[in-house]
Amino acid sequence: MISRKATDWILILIFLAAISLPLVVQLHGRAAGTEAHEKRQLAPLPARPLGLAELWQYPGKFAAYYGDHFGLRARLIRWHALMMYGLLNSSPSDKVLAGRDGWFYYADDYSLEDYRSLTPLTAAELERWRQVMEARQAWLARHGVQMLLVFACDKYVIYPEFMPAGYARRDGPYRLDQLVDYLRNHSRVNLISLRVPLEVGKDTDRLYHQTDTHWNDRGAYIGYREIMAALRLPMLFPTDFNPVERITEGWDLARMMGLNTDIQEEDRELVPTKPRRACVVEQDRPDPLWNNGRVVLEVPDPQLPKLVMFRDSFGSALVPFLAEHFRRSVFLWQYDFDPAVILREKPDFVVWLMTSRRLQWFTPVNPPLP
Repeated sequence: MISRKATDWILILIFLAAISLPLVVQLHGRAAGTEAHEKRQLAPLPARPLGLAELWQYPGKFAAYYGDHFGLRARLIRWHALMMYGLLNSSPSDKVLAGRDGWFYYADDYSLEDYRSLTPLTAAELERWRQVMEARQAWLARHGVQMLLVFACDKYVIYPEFMPAGYARRDGPYRLDQLVDYLRNHSRVNLISLRVPLEVGKDTDRLYHQTDTHWNDRGAYIGYREIMAALRLPMLFPTDFNPVERITEGWDLARMMGLNTDIQEEDRELVPTKPRRACVVEQDRPDPLWNNGRVVLEVPDPQLPKLVMFRDSFGSALVPFLAEHFRRSVFLWQYDFDPAVILREKPDFVVWLMTSRRLQWFTPVNPPLP
């Protein structure tokens, strides 16, 4: 029989081994980072301080480095995430909500404020939108360009039924609905809201990724269809695509939790029946999901019009759909309206797309319009 003193010593040794193991792993150079999960660059090892000012800052910089690189960090984070989600059905990240039936929602960037609709747009804010967009549309018209304002929808707008229990909405309208109604009733701004088409479309197919913030190909197709109809341009029909279901790792929300290899996604794609005509001619970096800050595609057909699109991340999945119909299409991940781009590109159409949650903080401004 082991004595009480021997038991205490065993527990002490186990404790010391547990707290020492990360350091041993780090000293052997086997510490793994988690940049892909956390979507940030981990703190680097600070250089040796050369003066009093650098010496004063060194402890904080080293603590940040050690906190990001200590041994077994990625593995411990994953174990914690698995316990949180597997045992409690709770997200280990404050940027992600674990919803019902395997659905996840983005909880950052004022998403929850938008979902709860606690702060409506004021009359002054609505009027500012009208003035800015009318001035922008008028300036573009003077240069022979047609403008289209497009509002996409965050996932909780289209699929509120899978939000976690306890996240109740106020009875008031979304800011999205407020703004669209105001502009339709008080201006001639050419605009579309994708809320109703997406709500109708979800009755026959899943339009958003369960483990991602964004719509899938099926949802993006509805956005593309509505944009092309508003521009009065010919479009591809559902029969021009083969619907494909493919099991993949979890997408961006699963990565934020460190569980992208543990939670799978059924990606519902639309694969064109014919080879795509549009080819990339400029891009800031290669990206298979079109999350470029700037990407330009061309189709060798001089009879087609030209497009400039200012957009956010919801525009990424639209790129391969829209680019097929323009001899040159420029996609810019920005909300800032840039007249220089318009004067240089001389497009026939300008599309400006924003997703609904951004209305919680974004105020439109026109630069000086030459």
